[in-house]
Amino acid sequence: MKRFIYFFVFFLLLTLSLFFVMNRLSSKTLEENLIGASKNQLDYVKGILDGIIYEVNMYGVQYAADSDVRFYQNHVIELSNYDSQMKKNEIVDRLRQTLLSSRSIESIGIYWKSEETFLSTNITLEARLPFKNVQQRGWQIVGDSLYYFAVYPYIQKSGQHEPAQYVVGIKLNTDYLKSLLKKAVNNDSSNAFYLFNDHQLWSEKNVDNDLLKAITIMLSSQTEATIKYDYHTNSDDYYVLSRYIEPMDTYLITYTRTNDFLQPLDRNRKVFLASILAVLTLGLVVIFTFYRNYYRNIRLLEKKFSQVEQGNHNTRITENTDKEFYSLFRSFNHMVTEIQDLFVSLKTETELRRSAELQQLQAQINPHFLYNSLFFIMSVAQFSPDAVMRMSKHLAEYYRYLTKLDRHEVTLESELKFAEHFLIIMTLSKKIEYSIDLPPELASLPLMPLIIQPVVENAIQHGIEGQQGAHRVTIEVKQMGAVIAIKVSDDGKGLALEDIRGLEATLESNAQPEGTKGVGLWNVNRRLKNTYGELSGLQFSTNEWAGLSVLLHIHIPAEKGETLCDY
Repeated sequence: MKRFIYFFVFFLLLTLSLFFVMNRLSSKTLEENLIGASKNQLDYVKGILDGIIYEVNMYGVQYAADSDVRFYQNHVIELSNYDSQMKKNEIVDRLRQTLLSSRSIESIGIYWKSEETFLSTNITLEARLPFKNVQQRGWQIVGDSLYYFAVYPYIQKSGQHEPAQYVVGIKLNTDYLKSLLKKAVNNDSSNAFYLFNDHQLWSEKNVDNDLLKAITIMLSSQTEATIKYDYHTNSDDYYVLSRYIEPMDTYLITYTRTNDFLQPLDRNRKVFLASILAVLTLGLVVIFTFYRNYYRNIRLLEKKFSQVEQGNHNTRITENTDKEFYSLFRSFNHMVTEIQDLFVSLKTETELRRSAELQQLQAQINPHFLYNSLFFIMSVAQFSPDAVMRMSKHLAEYYRYLTKLDRHEVTLESELKFAEHFLIIMTLSKKIEYSIDLPPELASLPLMPLIIQPVVENAIQHGIEGQQGAHRVTIEVKQMGAVIAIKVSDDGKGLALEDIRGLEATLESNAQPEGTKGVGLWNVNRRLKNTYGELSGLQFSTNEWAGLSVLLHIHIPAEKGETLCDY
C-alpha cells in the first residue's frame, strides 16, 4: 500500500516536473523566436538607415566639392544679373533633381556664410536658420528635424582649422524616417522609436515614461550587435532591443510586451494545474476508499491468520462483517472453528492411540518374560540364593520402569538402562554376553519409551536362541547428521537376503502382520515413522558374525539435533 502511494505521488511529481520543463522550454523557444524575428526586423531597418546615411553623405560631399557651387560667389560678381540668376536657377534645379530621386530627403540647401547667400529647395525664410551656426560637417538635430551638414573646405589640413566658406545642408524627411519604425515591430504588442542624444524621441506611438527612463539607463553604445534588455513591471514583461547608429548618434530601439504571446501558455499551465489538482484529489479519494474497504480488511485478515499460526484457535473476525469481505470473513471463522475441533479430536485420538500402543506393548512383554523369570528363580532358589537376589533386583527394576512409565518421552540413557536390565536378567538364565556403547553427549536425548527393548528381545529369541553357540548382543548409538542410529546386533542364525527383503516389506505394510511373528518389530517401525517421520524406521543387515543387525533410524529435527555432536 505504501509503495502504491509512493508511486502515485512520484508519478504526479514527475508529471508536474515534465510539464513545467516543457512549459519553460516552450516559453523560451517562443521568446527566442520572437526575439530572433525582432532582431531580423531591426537589422532590416538598420540596413535601410545605413543606405540613407550613405546617400546623404554622398550628396553632401558631391555639392560641397561641386565647382559651380564653389565658384558661385565669383560668378555672381563677374556675371551680369541675368547670367548670375541663371547660374542660381541651375544650381537649385540640380538640388531639386536630387529630391526627385530620394524619398528620404526633404530638402537641400547651400549657405555662404560671408555673403549670407542661401540657395535651397525650401523657399521659406526659416529654412536658412539651421545653417548659420554650422562650423563642421556632421549630423544635427534642429528642432524636430534631422540634418546632415557638409562644409567647404571639405578636407581640412592636419593641425589647421579653416573657417567654413559655405555649408551644404540636407534635411531628412521626418515622416519617412518614422514610417520605417513600422518595419521594426512585430504587431500591436511592439513599438519602436529613435532616441537622439539620449533625450530626443521620435515615435509614432506614445512611449511610457517609466519604460523610457529604464531603457535610457540600460542603453549601451555598441555598434557591432543588437543588444537585448529585459524590463519588468508589476503586471507586464518586456524585452527591449537596441541598435546604436553611430553616424547619427542615434539609438534605434524596439520593445515588445511578451504577456500577449505567452498568455496561451499561461492559460494551458493553469488548466493543467487544475487538472493535476483534480487528479490528486480523485487519487486521494480512491486511496482512502481502497484503504477502508480493502487494505484495512486484508491487514485484519493477516493479523487473524498470524494469531491462528501462533496457536490461538479461539480468535474470530467480528469487524466489518457487513462489507465486501463478509463472505471471506465468515469462511475464515468457519475454518478456524473446524481447525479447533480438529485439533481437539486429533489430540484425543493421539492420546488414546499412544495409550493403546503402550498397553499393547506392556501386554506383549509382561506375561512371557515374567513366566520365564519366575521359573528361573524357582529353579535356583535352593542352591544359589545370590542368583535369586540378582534376578529379583533386576526384575524389580525392570517392572518398576514399566509401571511408572507415565510419560510419552524418556531419555535415551533411561531406555538403554531398561534394556540393560532385560539383558542382565537374560545373562542369569542363559550364557549371553552384551555391550552397550552410548556417547555421553547423547545420553539426555529425548526418546519415545519401549522402542529399544523389543528389538533386543527379538535378537535373543529369534537370533541367539535359534543358533547353537550364539551368545553375543551389542548395542551401539551414533549420530550421523540429523539422524540418531541405534544398532542392535547379535551373532545368531541371521537371515538370508530374501528373508530380509520379505521382512522389510512386511514392516512397510500398513496392516499389522497376522499372528504374533513380527508384530513387535512392525509395531516399533510404525511408532518410529508416526513419531519421527517417514525418514525414520528399521533397517536390517547381516553383520560380521553372520548374525542380524537391526538399525533404528531416528530423524531428529534441526532444533533438536543442532546441539548434538556428530562423530
